Amino acid sequence: MKDLDAILRARSRSRGPLVLATVVAVSGSAYRRPGARMLMSEEGWLAGGISGGCLEADIVRKAFFWTTSGPRLLRYDSTSDSEEDEGAFSFALGCNGVVDVLLERCEAGAEEALTFAAEARQAGRRAVVATVYRGPANAVGSRLLLRDDGTEAGTLAGALRDAVRDAAREALTAGKTWSGPCGGADVLVEVVDPPHALVLFGSGFDVVPVVNQAVGLGWHVTVVADRPAASLRSRFPRAHAVVSAKAVNAVEALALSPRTLAVLMTHSLPQDRELLARLLPRPLRYLGVLGPRSRTDRVLAELSSEPTAAQLQKLHAPVGLDLGAEGAEEIALSIIAELQAVVSGREGGKLRERQAPIHTAAPPPVRRLA
Repeated sequence: MKDLDAILRARSRSRGPLVLATVVAVSGSAYRRPGARMLMSEEGWLAGGISGGCLEADIVRKAFFWTTSGPRLLRYDSTSDSEEDEGAFSFALGCNGVVDVLLERCEAGAEEALTFAAEARQAGRRAVVATVYRGPANAVGSRLLLRDDGTEAGTLAGALRDAVRDAAREALTAGKTWSGPCGGADVLVEVVDPPHALVLFGSGFDVVPVVNQAVGLGWHVTVVADRPAASLRSRFPRAHAVVSAKAVNAVEALALSPRTLAVLMTHSLPQDRELLARLLPRPLRYLGVLGPRSRTDRVLAELSSEPTAAQLQKLHAPVGLDLGAEGAEEIALSIIAELQAVVSGREGGKLRERQAPIHTAAPPPVRRLA
């Protein structure tokens, strides 16, 4: 979703025509998945991305010409070993994937979709942007926009809108993006979530690289510590929010949710004891504690009430993946790597030992295939 933020910032600065490229379907292996997007201007700048760099140059060459009379779907095939093979834009990349990219002028429909997604993210709501990329000519590029509070918009109409609305509602619940047949057309049903919310307790120098790396990933970062707010803001200029509070009051000062990732980096046994006593009962997505396991065991043993098995299950101590990290930057990488694995539903192991494909696409609802 970081691409979306970059695209929105770039869009507001441009005065000329723009083309939006969106990955709408992938078969086999590809660098980016459905929902990846890139914005292009005639001035020559790009925002976002649809691959690791292998498709962008060709997209830029074709974008404005191909969209003169409306949206255009391009297919890129990297399953071939020869650039001279017949087929739609074959590339000798060896990636064994086929990528469909929808090109469209960034005008009313695309503008509405970007704005809708951005407003949902800012409000902390989940949304779905459903885009027709293959089907009736007058429907390609049309969208249905749905937010988890029931807000709906878009240009789809009739039976196709009804079918896509049902699929969008299911996607809101499942939280999975997919693309494929729906209501007589091919549709990208993209789930847009708010930024991951990371709360860091502590103000040491080792917190700084964690903040920087998380912000670089597009996450929303809050730093909490018992220091003056001005001092926290000075030390953590990239944090989205700072909270000046003692450990005993810190948790109550925060708007925590089941999507919140929390990491304790206070280097203080009394503070960690106060914080854990208040954080363990909360339905957090992740709770990590910096320091050796024996230290956390000591803190847990000193709590007034014994944690439940469910509470201990969500506790990550020591925090981070086993990367052999030393020093603040490497430890931050270890912490962020584990958090990324958690939000992606992965274990954080070596890819060479993974038996399944790197990306596992969510299948469309079976009853929508007809």
